[in-house]
Amino acid sequence: MLVPAPSGTKTMPGRKSRFNYRFNYQRFLVGTLMYLSMLSQADTVDPVQHYKALTLTLDELLTELRISHAPTLESMIDTSQIWRRKPGQERWELPGLDISTNKRYRVFDLLEKLGLTSPIAPLTKQYDYALLLGATAPGMKRRLDYLADWWRQGVRFKRLIFLVGQRPLTPGADYLDILTRKSDKKNLDPLPFTETEAATMLHQLVPMPEAMRALPVEFIDTPRNWRSGFWHRPNTRDTLKHWVKSGPLPGAALVISEQPHGVYQKEVVRQELPGFAIDLAAGPADPATTLPIYLDALALWLYNLKPVIPQSGPSKTMIPPGRH
Repeated sequence: MLVPAPSGTKTMPGRKSRFNYRFNYQRFLVGTLMYLSMLSQADTVDPVQHYKALTLTLDELLTELRISHAPTLESMIDTSQIWRRKPGQERWELPGLDISTNKRYRVFDLLEKLGLTSPIAPLTKQYDYALLLGATAPGMKRRLDYLADWWRQGVRFKRLIFLVGQRPLTPGADYLDILTRKSDKKNLDPLPFTETEAATMLHQLVPMPEAMRALPVEFIDTPRNWRSGFWHRPNTRDTLKHWVKSGPLPGAALVISEQPHGVYQKEVVRQELPGFAIDLAAGPADPATTLPIYLDALALWLYNLKPVIPQSGPSKTMIPPGRH
């Protein structure tokens, strides 16, 4: 369970702590409400106002980082793509960003407004599916731990789906030897070679309520794809498309992720699973998560958000003169 920091405590993602950081409870509530407001798909919500708020916050972020940009939302989304990883580059390979401590605090305040820092709890208790999204082996273990904790708190689902793929594991990022060192399970040699195999192993090793372990579970072993002379690991959208081929019945789906990737992944799931009711449960970010990883996640979310921005309104929304 997350423990709120004392009132007035100033913390920042990336510092060592029990989780990513000890957060101020009031700011958590405010950030969560802003997140729900911005991303709500309800028909009663005015998307124009939400995209205007997004425009203003992106302008502040780009200005804080001294990145030249035009005053429209679409152009700022295009500008944000400078934060994206290069083809074939993994998140943990992103170089650091050398900025002052004060500027770093300000940037993280803006990322919190955008919903990329605070943990997000499920909105209800009953789901048809829990969709656990692939990651490094430690990342998948954290997500499975979070899901087990939510189960203990009364969240229920009928099937557990691991949206994973044939990414070869990386010793410097997946740390399988560390994850299995204290396990009382036998016959772990040879160690898993792919993300799917790691997910299968973790489902056996991670402590969870027996009722949860007894649920039907699927491991969506999405293949890599060959593009521009390189093998590319499957991304979130690829794993969803691969699962859809099996013909899952529409239902309520709880996306299991962690910050700062939850917002992007929820949007992709929503696009790929029309007819499903999509909710997000995201744990706090790993303490080792760097600012470039947050910015990469933001840029990826914006890239996937751009096609659904209403062309009649927000795409033409401009920030006030002089702000850029």
